[in-house]
Amino acid sequence: MSEILVVTGLPRSGTSLMMQLINKAGIEILSDGLRKSDVSNPEGYYEYEPVKGIVKDNSFLKDASGKAVKIVAPLPMFMDKALKYKVIFMRREMNEVLRSQEVMLNKDQSAEREKFRTIFQGHLDKTYQFLNTNNIPYLDVNYAELVNAPGSILPTWKDFVGTDAALEELMNVVKPDLYRNK
Repeated sequence: MSEILVVTGLPRSGTSLMMQLINKAGIEILSDGLRKSDVSNPEGYYEYEPVKGIVKDNSFLKDASGKAVKIVAPLPMFMDKALKYKVIFMRREMNEVLRSQEVMLNKDQSAEREKFRTIFQGHLDKTYQFLNTNNIPYLDVNYAELVNAPGSILPTWKDFVGTDAALEELMNVVKPDLYRNK
């Protein structure tokens, strides 16, 4: 794989689980380990600090060929258009995303839920528009389907990513008990 493999989606949509799968498949990950695992993500976040500054500086992507990096929506629209990418777009039911975010923040945001729904939908729309406008190949992965029936999602995912990792080993990465905010 010479492209940069980007994992995107809204926060709390399964991007960290996808990074775990990529790691298990033997693909190198851009991750610095600065954000430690916690009760919300006991298996880790797989984040890379320079991604937070991608709006002003996307130069870190020049060294990412053949590697994977997590860039949450809508930040992919700041990727260097001169580079080649494949994108895995994690999707999760919006109410679950909002509920999971509230649990992670330990904050009732029900009064602002519709505002966040609108903002998050805008993030998704902008990201899809960027990918489609720039002809960047992407694979939508539904979080609930991945957790509940990984054997139906992972063969297509393996083809898209270009890995020959054993399906059984990949399926063992998925931990249904961590799907808590339904």
